[in-house]
Amino acid sequence: MTPAPRRLPEPGVGIERLFVSVGTDFHRFDRLMRWLDEWMAADADVHHVVVQRGTSVEPTTVTSVDYLQRGRLISEFQDATVVVCHGGPATILECRANGLVPIVVPREQRFSEHVNDHQVDFCERLAAHGEIQLARTKSEFFRLLDLAVERGAPEVAVDDGHAAIALGNFEDAMIDLLGTRAASTPAALAEVVELNADDEKIPVLFIGSVPRSGSSLISELLDEHPHMVNIGEMVHMWQRGVIDNDRCGCGEPFSDCDFWTKVGEVAFGGWKNISGQRMRTLQQRADRTRFVPALLTPRISRQMLISVHQYGAVVARVLAAVREVSGAPIIVDTSKHVSTALLLRQIPQIDLRVVHLIRDPRGVAHSWSKQVERPEVTGASVEMDRLHPGRIGLRWLWFNWAFSNMDRLGVPSMTIRYEDFVAAPQDSLNQMFDFGGVDPIAESLVANAEPRVLDGGHSVSGNPARLSRKPVEIRADEGWKTGLNPRMRNLVTLITKPMRRRYHYPEGG
Repeated sequence: MTPAPRRLPEPGVGIERLFVSVGTDFHRFDRLMRWLDEWMAADADVHHVVVQRGTSVEPTTVTSVDYLQRGRLISEFQDATVVVCHGGPATILECRANGLVPIVVPREQRFSEHVNDHQVDFCERLAAHGEIQLARTKSEFFRLLDLAVERGAPEVAVDDGHAAIALGNFEDAMIDLLGTRAASTPAALAEVVELNADDEKIPVLFIGSVPRSGSSLISELLDEHPHMVNIGEMVHMWQRGVIDNDRCGCGEPFSDCDFWTKVGEVAFGGWKNISGQRMRTLQQRADRTRFVPALLTPRISRQMLISVHQYGAVVARVLAAVREVSGAPIIVDTSKHVSTALLLRQIPQIDLRVVHLIRDPRGVAHSWSKQVERPEVTGASVEMDRLHPGRIGLRWLWFNWAFSNMDRLGVPSMTIRYEDFVAAPQDSLNQMFDFGGVDPIAESLVANAEPRVLDGGHSVSGNPARLSRKPVEIRADEGWKTGLNPRMRNLVTLITKPMRRRYHYPEGG
């Protein structure tokens, strides 16, 4: 059954719902706000307007908000008939996933709207494929909005495969950006951070994957090796650990955990000596999906370099303290995010290796659809995030494409399918031990005769099952074949087609 396109207003009736979004970058985008004001002041035929302005100047012709909660943001994309946005890849992909062809005004470095002109390069390539409506000038911006009023927005079915085409064009654009950067030096901060000749780098085994792909279980088993220590998702340490005081993998609140208390003492003389909120702000300036293109450039802009230097130095201190307190030479980080891996790549003190973990996208989408409580949250009942299967399909494409290209950046990488791990867990663990530079251990960690009970370690954030203290059961989770709505299953199958076959996941699973 062919899915119906978005129901958009008939031509000539104006714009029913206009949504304007500048994303959450800390740079101001006053130019777009001024253009919008000027166009709206000419009695524009717009019935309803929502403007998310970030740090930009407030428009005078319409009301606006600085930021929107994630749920509200998604609702605005779903309800909008016309979207105007900046050139951030994540924002554009959200539009395309909801069947919208946005009017895009890319941020430009010359106006101090971003750290470089990667949005311009990216948007020009997408415009050449017809995936966006590009407005580089005010007159072009006015023309495209006038056309939207006169003719209505382009009709694109939400799940007719157009999202997959957009992702293919997104990949082409990123390959163009990546091609000249593959041979760049992996340590762009070497000019800024002076290292002593006798400094020893900190080995980090980073598990890169779409969340809900099985990384928590694998990292817990790696933690059983005496030369490895699993810290969970360091990307969430400041918010969920230092600020929210969620439970560590050992079961204690972060502030009461002996291990992390000692790490804070070694790194900073105690967590009280560092502001978690300040560190979270620094992180937001250096480790965000929107910064991926900037982190790929051979010469990072000065402003971005400062952010990476400042936050990277803090990360290095924390990881060095983890190594000292644990006594384990190799740190396992399950942060999974592409931007976090690229950030670690830029820190001279880090010796980064990436385990690219892949799971059938239908299984990932099914996991994201489940209603699961987060037992690590103290003093409240909070559920894990749930996302639409279509968005998970897009994320699956993006994450796996990015991690499949890590070796082109000079980052040692290995690829493992979760399904292959389930079929032969000890062999897969031994491959990861070898890749991480340690010898396999003689004792089997996954003997079927007597399932092992893991102690949970000291992981920050991750799958709630790590707190259950139940015997490890390694089995294929194929619940998606019956538990995932057939229409949604077909949607994920369609969206992920460009890369799914590469990893030998057939149409029917």
